[in-house]
Amino acid sequence: MLTYAWFFLAVSLNIDSVPPLLVVGTPEIPYRYQDETGELKGIDIEIIQGVMQAMHFNYTIRLVPVGSRIIKMAQSGDVDIVLSFSKKSDRLAYLLYPKQYYSLFTWNFFIRRDDAAHIKYQTLKDLESLRVGATQDWSYTEAFWSAPLNLHVETNNLLHIEKLLRNRIDVVPMNTLPTLIELHQRGLNQFISYLPKPLSSKAYYNPTSKFSTHPLLSKWRVNYDRLLYLWLKNGQVKAIYHRYFPKDIITDDLIPAPQAMEQTPTDN
Repeated sequence: MLTYAWFFLAVSLNIDSVPPLLVVGTPEIPYRYQDETGELKGIDIEIIQGVMQAMHFNYTIRLVPVGSRIIKMAQSGDVDIVLSFSKKSDRLAYLLYPKQYYSLFTWNFFIRRDDAAHIKYQTLKDLESLRVGATQDWSYTEAFWSAPLNLHVETNNLLHIEKLLRNRIDVVPMNTLPTLIELHQRGLNQFISYLPKPLSSKAYYNPTSKFSTHPLLSKWRVNYDRLLYLWLKNGQVKAIYHRYFPKDIITDDLIPAPQAMEQTPTDN
């Protein structure tokens, strides 16, 4: 058990007198989702809950299916923390990113298994004759959005699997590991496969809104990085991953190493 006392900056406010920190993310198994009873579960949920409990902060987590709505909330300061955002230059105007991250997402193009013999991907030019699914405001890569592709854009990322099954699109970039788990759970891996070359692999963070006026957010930013550094180092993050990913999917290189900090945290 970690000793957390050293993490906490002196708080002149009575924590119970301020509103809870509002945390918002899109649903995506196994990172953020509701189980059959409506309880929030997932890797992101456990990490946020752990940090909040360690800091004795009140908080609320909400899942919003449309990413563009979350962006507007961050731009207006109507949310404090957003879950699982990649770092993109235009987002720096309204998001403050932590140093630490625990998610390295690889994106592959998913296809119908019956099409595997004739759909190949080495460059984006290989996809120009196909119907390509995409989710509005998702970063993917700049090259993807600028390529002359026949894009079928949705605001809800959860719709693409159904569109593949119904032959309404031919290929769609999806977060590889969560999609493989979803296909396994739904019994669809016999119908849907993916192309071996990834579109991209990038770090995803839990940044904060620059426009939030919550009085405890500055203390969250400091202590989140310190706690996450230790949890990445001592295997606590990896243990959370193992509760959600099958053992034959999870690999050691899936969990990033802690990023260097000006003052190296210790657990004593």
